[in-house]
Amino acid sequence: MGEDQISSRKPLLARSLEEFKPLHKLCREGRLYEVERWISDGRPLQAEPAAIVKGTRPKTALQIAIESGQHSLTKLLLSNGYQLQLERYRPLDLALAIRRWDLFDLLLEWGADLKSVDVYTVLNTYNTELYERFRAAGFDLTQGHEMASILGHGTSNRPLLGFVKRYRAEDPKIQSELNLALRYQVRKGNERGVALCLWAGADPHVPASDTVEQSDTENGEEPSGWSAIEEAASEGDLAILQRLGPDPVRDNFDELYRYARYGTIVSFLSTIQKPNNITSILSSQLWWVATPLPYSSPRGSGVIEAVLSCGVRWEEQNPRLLNNIRRSLLKLHDYGLTVLVKRLKRPEVCVPETYQALIRTPNMQTRLLALGLWKKPVSEAERRKDEVERLLSRYDRTALYDQVWSRPAYEVTKSYGISGVMLGKVCRKLMVPVPPRGYWARIQNGQQIKRPSLPKLS
Repeated sequence: MGEDQISSRKPLLARSLEEFKPLHKLCREGRLYEVERWISDGRPLQAEPAAIVKGTRPKTALQIAIESGQHSLTKLLLSNGYQLQLERYRPLDLALAIRRWDLFDLLLEWGADLKSVDVYTVLNTYNTELYERFRAAGFDLTQGHEMASILGHGTSNRPLLGFVKRYRAEDPKIQSELNLALRYQVRKGNERGVALCLWAGADPHVPASDTVEQSDTENGEEPSGWSAIEEAASEGDLAILQRLGPDPVRDNFDELYRYARYGTIVSFLSTIQKPNNITSILSSQLWWVATPLPYSSPRGSGVIEAVLSCGVRWEEQNPRLLNNIRRSLLKLHDYGLTVLVKRLKRPEVCVPETYQALIRTPNMQTRLLALGLWKKPVSEAERRKDEVERLLSRYDRTALYDQVWSRPAYEVTKSYGISGVMLGKVCRKLMVPVPPRGYWARIQNGQQIKRPSLPKLS
């Protein structure tokens, strides 16, 4: 029988897995001639889809042939009408997984669909020639962000790194994958991985996201997601952030301040560019501190102290924005609130009008009063009453009245150890009448001047 006749023949399909168990045994043992006899007898090579029990993935004759690397057996099955579309395992993936390029070519020759290959399997072959072949065939090697995942979670696939470096400039999707890989390496804190991605041409300033199916740049839109620099600021990795090199022209520094994890990050950023919108930065950072997320290490108030130490004076009068910040401040522990309020109270840090607007609510004042950070305002009447009570604890009004009318003021001041000016103030406060000017000279000349009575202290 000729080869054309054999290849066009469709063998019978087994109705149960038991029917071709002997065939699988022959394939495992590599008994090629007996497999040929099995085929010549018209016995089934595959099972009907209905024969496969749901939830199971039994091996097939072709799978056994590929995994054991039997080129002749694979060709024998394919040339005798083996139906690739019935395979639950992707034959091309199996061939690539064991690096058998000859089996891969053989499967393609007999009708396997190149586009059916899993992109991760292709990229994980470490074969530059294979990458070139798939790219030339129009295969999208960036689908599913597998390229970014491989480059972003390891440093061993140098062939893929070189391939990406070669084509990133002409393929925006490859550039996006490289930028995303850099983000992954930053998140892991892998300085070697970061260095390799930068060598390949990753752009740390461009946002990169793994949540979209299609590259935003391909649609002519601005890319979404965080940039590697924003990731480094959020992770709090100062060494990596310094290596990436934040640029005021390309990076939004206020965003970096908003998501900075540690005060060291803020201090470094402030050496390049000072924060602009302090209100937005404080609001964001206070939210992170006051609202710790599960599975994430809590943030301390040190980063907020660093923001307030950047040399930019905070000024804000918008009630809604101040209310948001006030609400977050009230959620802080006593120590954190004390540190921040003491700093905000400094005029060089916060405009006094902004500080007063921030602490004006009863809840805030009650909390600050308990911490000794605020004193309840005293009315003028209460202040005068307290002052009179303080003077009465030292001076007897009746005795003082008799003294100032019985001898000159300079003699009275000596007995109390105060100045004449102070004596006059005490008398006014305690409503003690004093002799008029020239009183003692007139007394010496024999004049009789009536002494006013001591009024009741109101």
